Amino acid sequence: MPLKTILVFLDCPPAGQPRARYAANLARRHGAHLVGVYVAPSGWQGDHASCFARGQDAIREVIERHKAEETSASQAALQSFKALTEREGINFDFRIIREGDANEDGKLHSLHADLVISGFPGPGGLPYNWSPEDMLLATGVPLLIVPETWNSNSVGEHIVVGWNASREARRAIADSLPLLIAARSVCVVLVDCDDNARDGQTPGADIAQYLSRHGAKVEVEHTRSADHSVADVLQMAVQRHNGDMLVVGAYSHSRPRQTLFGGVTRSLLSHVAVPLLIAH
Repeated sequence: MPLKTILVFLDCPPAGQPRARYAANLARRHGAHLVGVYVAPSGWQGDHASCFARGQDAIREVIERHKAEETSASQAALQSFKALTEREGINFDFRIIREGDANEDGKLHSLHADLVISGFPGPGGLPYNWSPEDMLLATGVPLLIVPETWNSNSVGEHIVVGWNASREARRAIADSLPLLIAARSVCVVLVDCDDNARDGQTPGADIAQYLSRHGAKVEVEHTRSADHSVADVLQMAVQRHNGDMLVVGAYSHSRPRQTLFGGVTRSLLSHVAVPLLIAH
């Protein structure tokens, strides 16, 4: 399925500019509609002194000041996003959701996108109190995390895919297929495949053939973890192949009321060095 709608969570400029540019480049490349979602921060954050305001006039003044700050920040985010999308010549929507409503409204907006782009998990990167687990479990939409330090103009040119013949890995490939087809190179990395019976007699051959039939320029690499974690091995593969995106499945262990990411995914999330696409 082609990428037709991409959603990006925005920060107030200039902090959110690199992520917004990345999303705009991706939308232009795939002819997609870009939805910018700005989570308006509460003006009360860090303003402990206002809690001591007394009297109707003083309280009214504090409330009005906070509203003005929120409006000013939202307008700055809108103008910055509008200028960027018009410069790139792409269709866009800009939506503002209040921080207190971000949990439900963020899910609602994300449900109607082919891909969600966010920053590194933490303040500003995702809606308040959200995590990648929340995003994937609530929507099922693949999540592309763009590090705040990422300043390369390369967008999905050289993609590394972590493959272990699991359902999650298969889902990640299906969700990222438009990106893989458009990439100049795709490297499917199998770690310790000799220990995985699901990989078959020729590990990686079948998934490489599948991708090739879709038009991806793919190669397969077998590697051993030795004294390194699987997450570290994948990161090293990205460096070795000059990768500008890493695609993995959100490996997990089900529990009665929640799903927890496995060690590989959590390790990758703890240090997002290149844009990381995760799917579940």
